[in-house]
Amino acid sequence: MTMDVAEILRRQERIGREPIPMPHPDKMQAIVEAFQAKTPSSAARFQQAQTLLPRGSEHTLPVKLPYPLFMRQGQGSHVQDLDGNDYVDYILSGGAIVLGHNHPELNREICELISARTNFHGFFDELELAAAERIVDHFPSVEKVRFTASGSEANLAALRIARSYTGRNKVIKYRGGYHGWGDPFMADLEIPGSGRIITHGIPDELLDLTELVYQDDLDGLEAALAGGDIAAVICEPMGAESGLVPVSPGFHRDAIELAHRHGTLYIFDEVVTGLRVGLGGAQALQGVSPDLTTLGKGLMNGYPGCGAVCGKAEIMDTASTGLPDERPFAYVAGTLSGNTLSVAAAYHTIRLLEQPGVMGHMQAMATDYVGKLNAMFERRGTSFFAYALGGIIRIELTAPHAVPLTSAEAIGEVMRRRGILAHYALVVHDQGVLSRMGRDMISTAHTAEDNDKAVAAYSALIDLLV
Repeated sequence: MTMDVAEILRRQERIGREPIPMPHPDKMQAIVEAFQAKTPSSAARFQQAQTLLPRGSEHTLPVKLPYPLFMRQGQGSHVQDLDGNDYVDYILSGGAIVLGHNHPELNREICELISARTNFHGFFDELELAAAERIVDHFPSVEKVRFTASGSEANLAALRIARSYTGRNKVIKYRGGYHGWGDPFMADLEIPGSGRIITHGIPDELLDLTELVYQDDLDGLEAALAGGDIAAVICEPMGAESGLVPVSPGFHRDAIELAHRHGTLYIFDEVVTGLRVGLGGAQALQGVSPDLTTLGKGLMNGYPGCGAVCGKAEIMDTASTGLPDERPFAYVAGTLSGNTLSVAAAYHTIRLLEQPGVMGHMQAMATDYVGKLNAMFERRGTSFFAYALGGIIRIELTAPHAVPLTSAEAIGEVMRRRGILAHYALVVHDQGVLSRMGRDMISTAHTAEDNDKAVAAYSALIDLLV
């Protein structure tokens, strides 16, 4: 981590109290018009999408002002849209792209697999074992692996396993955490204290099985555990929304001990942090041993069917595709889980990350990027700041998650700040840099020159603020 937790929280709190500067209206309108002029193909395709896709979109990652960009290709750290505009990509599909787009050696291995053998046969394949072995070798707590089709699915599987293994029903989730779109994890999503504002379609009796606790609150955790019937605690190990709300060093060590004292399992959701903060994930970095670990995203560098639930052998043997016997039993299956193409992608992604200097380069580029951003932000006299968690980049601009939710009006302020970020993003996009405005990633393909371009784009944003 390039900045300590106390400093991050102090700076976030300051931004959360301050008025947020808005882009100058006339200059912003000029940016919108210029962007529309050079992206007509994306505008046309978005019109078509509105007739074919619910609300015109099925992706959460791209900022949608004035409309989503449609991409034609990607190579390394860059992508090109339908009109040939080139962008340095710091979104990277929310972290799924860890080696860079269209990695030549990984693609060569996958193409060779498809042409020489198969992309999918539905039976066991030695590549399943090779990929699982790689995961076991790197993640300290992992003894067995069950592949799934996504990180969201892995988290649902982990909770089902925990419920069966413990004979309990409830899960504790830290407020603000993101664990996919499964019913048990939708309350208090991303914004700590936001409650059930986006839980439509989920019965209250299901939501009541999720207990919400603030990070770094061991007393609150103890009280929730003491209430009984808690099968598991699930966390993002570097903090809610993978570090936007960072967690204090040592918290998980104490929390795991507390959970075990109450007979509760502890789940590390390493869908984002696994392979980004290090080959052994956050657990290796922190020196802790969760009972279950979930993986996804960067595990396969963007190839589909990407997810895994892993953990201690005794617990993992609860997962089964057969019929119940005398042991704890949880049915966890899927036609495409562990398919040949996906496990090959996992095996080769990890193998390529193991090569000397590869992980070190990604982390060096992350440090370079946030260092240059912070120097520019300070020079320009803003409260903005950035920090890195391995290959995870966090850029704090409006701090919606730091607004104290003390009234109904506060939720409106959170939404307003998120809306301002969409305007900020358009300015940066217009400069040829793709950013989620606070929730960015970096890959092994990024360069110092890419970072310089991104810093210049953020400086252009500051030029427009009033």
